[in-house]
Amino acid sequence: MPKVKIPRKSTHVDMTAMCDVAFLLLSFFILTAKFVPAEIIKIAQPTSRASKEVKDDLVTFLIDSEGKVFMNISKPEKRELILNKLLEIKADKYANIPISLAQKKQFKDLEIIGVPMQKLPNTIGMKADRLMELRQGGALEGIPTDSTNNQLADWIMAVRYVYVEQDNMEKAPIAIKGDGETNIDGVKRLIEIFRENDVYSYNLITTLEGTRD
Repeated sequence: MPKVKIPRKSTHVDMTAMCDVAFLLLSFFILTAKFVPAEIIKIAQPTSRASKEVKDDLVTFLIDSEGKVFMNISKPEKRELILNKLLEIKADKYANIPISLAQKKQFKDLEIIGVPMQKLPNTIGMKADRLMELRQGGALEGIPTDSTNNQLADWIMAVRYVYVEQDNMEKAPIAIKGDGETNIDGVKRLIEIFRENDVYSYNLITTLEGTRD
């Protein structure tokens, strides 16, 4: 009986399609990756068991070891609105602040607000690394909170106006961020200013226990 000869088949596998998919996925993750911005005011957040997520739309007040208060507005478009509202409702107080229309547009790129209004035009347009240099040199003196020149209260009032007018939110999404080195008198003063401006609801930003590492 004749032996049946099985034809030999090639073992070559065309990997072209798989490589295309791999490069497409790699390109997608690279283009959509969101880098963590540099922290100008470094706060080592305490841990807690609370698991409530921090909103994307948040106004955060940071307090350092010297009691200086800084403000971060997470939504860039809200920054410009809040600055314009501040200059509108406190027009008599800040009439001599030379902020041009172009600077108002640039204000939405400012990572953090940490100087008196009189010096604000000088910081508009600065990148995070330059702000960090100023911070390390002590030039970021914080937003004034003393009773004779309480500019922080003016910012809080502007924040409340914008959230009511834009989002119909009576309670603006406000949070306090501090750590073990934070000046407790600074925190007390901030909460006192909150109460004076009818802000009774705010969050404390912490890190979920077990997630720091």
